[in-house]
Amino acid sequence: MKKTGSGYALWDKRKFLISDKEKKLWLKNLSSKKALELEEDMLSSDFLWRWRKNFFSDNPVCLKESLKKKS
Repeated sequence: MKKTGSGYALWDKRKFLISDKEKKLWLKNLSSKKALELEEDMLSSDFLWRWRKNFFSDNPVCLKESLKKKS
């Protein structure tokens, strides 16, 4: 296995273990106020509005397919 400058090969899974641990710790320490702020930011994003624009309420489709549709 080749090693890169960081000491891990390009596709080595060990490289991602640190980020998973950091995510779990961050979620564990997440306050309800911060969680609500993040949710409000997500709901007001352009991405969500684009998705809702291409979503038919009578014929639900997956997110990937609805984003492919042209209005």
